This record gives sequence, structure tokens and C-alpha cells, in this order.
Amino acid sequence: MPSSASRRDFLKTSGTLLAAATASGVGYHTSAAEPVKPSKSPNERLTFGCLGLGIRFREVGPNAINFGPIGMLCDVDMLQAGRALEYALNHHAGKGYLSTYIPVVEDYRRVLDNKDIDAVMITTPDHWHTKQLIEALQAGKDVYAEKPLTLTIDEGKQIRKVLASTGRVLQIGTQQRTEMDRRFPTAAAVVRDGRIGEVKKITCAIGGSMESPPLPIVPPPPQLNWDMWQGPTPAVPYRASPTVQIDGYGPGHPFSRTHNFFRWWYEYSGGKLTDWGAHHVDIAMWAMQLSDGSIGPYTIDPLESKHPVPFKDGYPTLDDRFNAALTFNNRLTFKNGLVIDIVDNAEKTLGFQNGIMFEGTKGRIFVNREKLTGKPIEDLASNPLPSDALEKLYGQKPPESHMGNFVDCVKTRNTPVSDFESHHRHISACHATNIAMRLGRKLTYDPAKEEFVGDAQANTFLAREYRKGFEIAM
Repeated sequence: MPSSASRRDFLKTSGTLLAAATASGVGYHTSAAEPVKPSKSPNERLTFGCLGLGIRFREVGPNAINFGPIGMLCDVDMLQAGRALEYALNHHAGKGYLSTYIPVVEDYRRVLDNKDIDAVMITTPDHWHTKQLIEALQAGKDVYAEKPLTLTIDEGKQIRKVLASTGRVLQIGTQQRTEMDRRFPTAAAVVRDGRIGEVKKITCAIGGSMESPPLPIVPPPPQLNWDMWQGPTPAVPYRASPTVQIDGYGPGHPFSRTHNFFRWWYEYSGGKLTDWGAHHVDIAMWAMQLSDGSIGPYTIDPLESKHPVPFKDGYPTLDDRFNAALTFNNRLTFKNGLVIDIVDNAEKTLGFQNGIMFEGTKGRIFVNREKLTGKPIEDLASNPLPSDALEKLYGQKPPESHMGNFVDCVKTRNTPVSDFESHHRHISACHATNIAMRLGRKLTYDPAKEEFVGDAQANTFLAREYRKGFEIAM
């Protein structure tokens, strides 16, 4: 692993002075100004600490700065940290924050130890989410964490215990519940109001995995602490290709095990099922009120999949096409069960590649991030939803923004709209589907017991062993 000095030398020679930071937490000053002096009262404004400074930080960071300054940045890739530092300082200036210095650290625990940090944003890769979240809660921080919150079903059970014992506020980054012109909550409210009749089927099209070229073993980039990036997962050699992917979310990175591509490795994520599935399955189950453990066992039938994909020094997650059906028999009792189809390459069969189709006895509606369509939607012009429909859906006043709802809940100590329990139940359905497709057989999952029924092998997938030195202290 390269030393801190070699990382600094790399950054200096590359001309990226803003990226400099070391494991001891010393960052470059851009002026002689004093560090950020955060408000001591969350009722005035929050000071944020940010863990993980890749593409999601560029989405979430500016939203946080609308409500207060960033007091500390953390990433194990110092080049990425430098880009984020420049980005954050520019947004600070746009908000009139006087400080032009933000400490940059490599070790996230320095952020959690900082008493001036009111709230922590976790935008690291999925395999770090649970450990960092639990430790942030234990450190007395309120947390905004990107989805999926967990890598396994058992991690959710761990979070539940710590959240209950600490009483902290947690918002999950399932922004479809609040943003995109409220298309998704409107769709959910339409379904709950019976506008499509008895729901017969919900189809969630989420797209498939990306392909990669062969990825040979190569030395990690000098600015990357590869061992720390892997964290709780097994230590393996670094792999990368000289091919560069430009994805529209800032500077491109080579195809590798890291950065924009971590989602396609089971060590670090669950592919599209825990990426887009965390959004669309979340809305589908939210609309149908399937968010608690009392809905009864449900089945997962892997109807079609090309998995496991042979590992050839490239991505081992699901490839090409997959289709699974989840059938719920809940308290409301659906005649034919509720079916959620998770379909890749869906355009040929469904007419859409990404979105949610709700089909009922009185009609159907379709929603994605660009549109909300269907006759029941058109009928809203002459027969609008009840004025309190969204308030009933949220259980509170409809929020103006996702980050704004988090900040409001930090002040009021209310539960955010993307609460832990519903997210855990919904992402567990995605985890369970991944397990069924990896095993290639129909499974029954019991959300009350949070285990598979009568399948010992499937239950071995509920948890993963943490690498020595990266265990979670409960």
C-alpha cells in the first residue's frame, strides 16, 4: 500500500493541490481563514460531515449545503477527495459561508469523533454503509445515508437495535419518495385511494448489469488506500482496465473493482436489484403498505436469469436478462397475490426499460422519473385526490425536499419520510430476490422471523463474515 507521502507526491505532481489529505487528517488550506465554526444548536443550522466523496456526494453534498456548511470531508481516494473539496468550497461560497477551509481526512472515525459535526452523510459504497452508520449513531450523530442501507438482511437487524438504543434520526436516500415532482408519491396515493381498483400486478423494470472488459491484476492507484476501501470485505488484489468510463457524474474512472463500478461485485453490492430495486421496489411496497413484518411469508420465484455469470476477470453480478416474481399474501388478501416482476431488458416485452407499472381491476398507471401516465392519472383533473392524501401517505406534512425533511426531523426529532423500518423491509425483498436467483430456486421468506422458510442453505446468505479488524462493535 502506498504511503501517505507518496500519495501527497502524486497529488502535487498532478497539479491537484486541493486533493491533498493524509491519514492524519491534515488538509491543505486555501487561505488563512479560520476553520468552519458550526452552530452549536441544530435549530439554527447543521454542520455536516461527509463520508465518501464520489458521484453520490455530487448529488447529495450541494443539497446539504443548502442547510449548513460542511465541516469535514472523508475519502480513501485523495484525488476524489480533492475534487469534492473544490466542489464543496465553491458551493460554500455560493451560500455566503465565510470559511474557506474544510479538513479532509482518510479515516472516517475522525469525522465521527469531531464534536462540531452535527450530522453525517454516508455516500460510501454499499459494503461500508452499515458499519459506518452504526458507529455514527453510537457517536451521537444523526445520519443521512444513501441506499441501499445494507449489504445483507442481518445488517438491517443490527441497525434496528442501535437505532432504538441511540434515538438518533436516520434518513435513507430513497429520494423518489419526495422528489421528481412527487410523481412517485402521487402514484402511491392514487393506488392507495383505490383509483386503479384491486391491484393485480406491479412490474418494476430496473435494467441490467454493465459489462466490463477483462480486468487484470494491477497496482492500486497511488492516491487510493485500497486496503481501507475494501474495509469489511475480504482482501483481494486490485483489478482495473485502461478503458475509461465517462458516466456523466464527473470525471471518469477506469473499469475496476472500485469507484463507479463497485455495484457489479457481490463483495460490495447486489447489482441492479439493490441499486434501482432499492428505488422502484421501495415505491411498489410503500404503495401497497407492505412495510412491516406482519404481512406474512412471501415467495420469490426466479423465473428467468443468466446467473451465475462465469467469472472472467470482470463483473460477476447478474448479466443480460433476469425476471423474478414476488407473491405476497398480506392482511388485505389479494385474490391472485401481488406480483412484482423485476425485469431486465424489458423494452421488448413491456414497452419500458425503467419504471413501475401498477395494474388493477379499474385501470393501470405507469411512473418513472420523467413521467406519470394512465387514465386514472388523467382523471385527477376532474376528480382530484383528497386534499390530505399525501399527508396520510407520508404520515406528516409533505416535505419540500429529501434533505430538507432530514434537517427538519433533526430539529423536531420526528421520523423522516424514508424511515429505517420500511426501507429495511423493502431492501430485504431485494436481498431475498438476489439470493433466490443466485441459488436458482423458489424460496419463501418470512419477514416476521427475517429468515427463509425451510431452507438452511438460503439462510446462510442472510449474513456475511466481516474481515478481521473491521467487525461491528455492538
